[in-house]
Amino acid sequence: MDLQIDMAEKKNQFSDVKRPTVQLTPDEHRKISHYCIDNDIRIGDFLKYAGLYCLKNKIDPTRD
Repeated sequence: MDLQIDMAEKKNQFSDVKRPTVQLTPDEHRKISHYCIDNDIRIGDFLKYAGLYCLKNKIDPTRD
């Protein structure tokens, strides 16, 4: 009985996290994947850091 109560009280560690979907072309994915492998970073972390870096430095990634 206590086991059921404990499991119900546990909070999912991802319940407060947003997980957006990003569509990449095969070439974009290949480039990012190679960078991540070379720098020992996950693709999701790379995208998170890149987005936050652009915001912090007021970079508009839609402009060339």
